[in-house]
Amino acid sequence: MHRLPLIGLAVSLSLLTPVSPARATNDYFLPGDAFFPSRLILKNLKEQEQEAEPVYYYNYVCEYAFCGYAGYSQLKLDKQNSELAKNIRKAYSLIRKSQPIRLQPKKNARFTRPEDLRNLDNYYETNGLSIFFYNEDHDWQNWKIAIKYNENWREEMKNFVNTGSYCAFVKTPDALKQSLEQGKHVLPLNVQLPEADIKTGKSVDPPLIPKGPLKALILYDDNYKQYYDMKNGKILLEVTSKSITRYVIYRRHWRKHAVLYVNKN
Repeated sequence: MHRLPLIGLAVSLSLLTPVSPARATNDYFLPGDAFFPSRLILKNLKEQEQEAEPVYYYNYVCEYAFCGYAGYSQLKLDKQNSELAKNIRKAYSLIRKSQPIRLQPKKNARFTRPEDLRNLDNYYETNGLSIFFYNEDHDWQNWKIAIKYNENWREEMKNFVNTGSYCAFVKTPDALKQSLEQGKHVLPLNVQLPEADIKTGKSVDPPLIPKGPLKALILYDDNYKQYYDMKNGKILLEVTSKSITRYVIYRRHWRKHAVLYVNKN
């Protein structure tokens, strides 16, 4: 069984224009979104080693509101994406060699030796990694990362709530405009919606299932706007079922920096 290598993992202890809470909604994945975002933390990845079909939870980045929920909160990687799941764990470990994990003790947690990373239940991982799941054939280098490209989000949200705001990863008018105007040119994430009743103001928790192979982009930090603006030097890993490749932004273009892993099977 594959184990996450811990070599190089040092431990350090230690939103779009605002809207009024009355109009805000906690929106998760909506049909038509180009990606499903999640968060990589070591505790979850170690647990997923035991799962044939690991589940990823939606990475919600906006302030929580009190007017209910909209959308789908989980994505399951089925058997056709099993190699992708393994490579995601490898990619996390590769990043941690240059960006060590940071853990914060939970309140009243019994002291343990966090440097051996055996009792992660006593700690919060404060620098988890952002991951975006896309269709395997999504040409991400020609589109903006972390933009939902969903021109029909208002209609989809109405299945859950009457009105709501659009929770964006890049919170600028220009980014929202691009998402709406260019959405028709970007294929949505190809997933099967679960057979679940939609209840007003409630998210759907049974997971989405991919209809085809996916790929994942893992960002080295959470400054989504700098990725959107194509700032020089920003880095990400492209993870597929076959390989892990590092890309870097140079003069507002993505350049392949290094192939870090190739599945030889």
